[in-house]
Amino acid sequence: MIYLDNNASTRPAPAVREAVCRALDEFFGNPSSGHLFGRRARALIEEARGSVASLIGEADASRIYFTSGGTEANNIAIFGAAGTASGTSRAGKDKMPVRGHIISQQTEHPAVLAPLNVLKERGFEITLLPVDRNGVIELKALEGAIRKETVLVSIMHANNETGVIQPIEEAVRICKGKNQKTLFHTDAAQTVGKVPVDVERLGVDMLSVAAHKFYGPKGVGALYIRDGARIKNTIMFGAGHERGIRPGTENTPYIAGLGAACRLAKEELPATAARLERFRQMLFGFLEMEFPGVRINGGGAARLPNTLNVSIPGVEGDRLVHHLADSVAISAGSACHEGSKTPSAVLMALGASDEEAFCSVRISLGRETTEEEITEAAGLLRRAVLQLAQAR
Repeated sequence: MIYLDNNASTRPAPAVREAVCRALDEFFGNPSSGHLFGRRARALIEEARGSVASLIGEADASRIYFTSGGTEANNIAIFGAAGTASGTSRAGKDKMPVRGHIISQQTEHPAVLAPLNVLKERGFEITLLPVDRNGVIELKALEGAIRKETVLVSIMHANNETGVIQPIEEAVRICKGKNQKTLFHTDAAQTVGKVPVDVERLGVDMLSVAAHKFYGPKGVGALYIRDGARIKNTIMFGAGHERGIRPGTENTPYIAGLGAACRLAKEELPATAARLERFRQMLFGFLEMEFPGVRINGGGAARLPNTLNVSIPGVEGDRLVHHLADSVAISAGSACHEGSKTPSAVLMALGASDEEAFCSVRISLGRETTEEEITEAAGLLRRAVLQLAQAR
C-alpha cells in the first residue's frame, strides 16, 4: 500500500509510539496531584509543552494550552474571542443589534466555519473574504472589512485541500493597522511540522496545532495564545486545568506523543520539506505527461511541499479514489468531507467548474514516501484512469 494521503498514514515514528507507551506505563499519575506519580506526569506534560513551543518559533511555553486536537483549539480561539465582545448599537441587515463582527475566508476549514455559523445565529456578523483563482485571500478586501467592532480575524495558514499558504504575516499587519484590539487567529494544523512556523514572525495572537498532521497521535493538539491576548472561556467549564482555558484532566500519554512528534519534526523539517517538494514536482511531471489538460488547483500560489491537488479531465475523483483503495491511498478533497456528493466548496471558491471540482484528487506525500513509491504510484494512477475511461 502506497500512502499518498496524509490522513491515511499508519506509520508513525517509533519515537512517538515509544513516548505514548512509556507515558502509559511509567507516568500514570494524575498531573494535578501533588504526590510523586502526579509530579512525574506533570513534568512530562511540561516537557511536551516546551517542545510544542520550540517548534513554532521558540515561543513562550507558558502560552501553550493542550487540547483534544485542532478542532477544539479552533473552537476555543473563536468562541473565546467572541466572548470578549461587548456588543454594539450597529444594526445588521435584519435591523437587529450586532453583538460583534468576525472575519474569515470562503475556503476555511469546517472547524472554523461551523463555529462561525453558530455565532451568526447568536447575533454576530460574519464576513467571509473571497479568494483569487489560486485560493489566496484578497488583502484589500480584508483591509476594507475590518471595523471597530471586529473582535476576530481567523484565516488558516494553509488550506487542507490545496495546500495553498496564506500571507498571514501581511494579513496580521493589515489587521493590527486598522484595529489594534482585533485578535488574529490562524489554524496552522496543515503547516506546523511541515514548513517553518514562527509565531513571532507571523504576529498572530492565537495559533492552532493538530498532532496527527505531523505523525503525532490522533486526538491531541494545542492552542498558542499570545501573552496579552484576552479571551474568555465560553465552551468548557470545570477545574483549573490548563489555567482554565481547557479544563479537564490532561491526556498525558498523547501529550507526550505530541511532544515527541514536535521534537522529531523540528529536527527533520528542513531536509524533509525539500525532499517532498522535489517528489511533488516529480509526480506532477508524470501526471502532466500522461494526462493532457491536468491542472493543479492553487498551482500559482505558495503551497505546502507535500500537497498536490489536481483535476484530471474526464475522471471523477471519487471513482479514482475507490478504484485505487487497496493500492494507493489518495483522497477526493479533504478527509473531513469524505463521502460528500457535492463539489468541493474550496475548489468552487477558486473558480473551478463543477466538472473540475468533481474530477479533482488530493495527493499528500508523507515523511517516509520514497522516490520508488512515487514512480510506482504514477503507474498505478495511469492504469486506473485508463480502466475507468474504458468502463464509461
